[in-house]
Amino acid sequence: MVLDSGVKTRDPLHASLTTAIKRALSLEVLVSSSHERVASESFIRRRTQFGSVDEFCAASPCDDATIGDIQGLPTDERDAFVARTTDFETWAEMKDSAAVEDLVTLQNV
Repeated sequence: MVLDSGVKTRDPLHASLTTAIKRALSLEVLVSSSHERVASESFIRRRTQFGSVDEFCAASPCDDATIGDIQGLPTDERDAFVARTTDFETWAEMKDSAAVEDLVTLQNV
């Protein structure tokens, strides 16, 4: 006879997902000289036509070359720059993809 105590233990998948969610919520995403993060250097090299975040920022239609300044551009102008120079159509799409790639890297998936 097997007695079920009704106590459930957490399975490894649940623990991994909980850890991944906590890490995702605390992700820092990259900004060159303004200490903000939007994407890693490797993400910029793989998914844009630039070799670094600094090059990405310098090529932007901003007066100053930081991610913070790019974020401050009008949405249409910022999205046009992203569509022209990256694998993405919009700034939001690029940031979301960078966050997911960072999360996958953190989890070594």
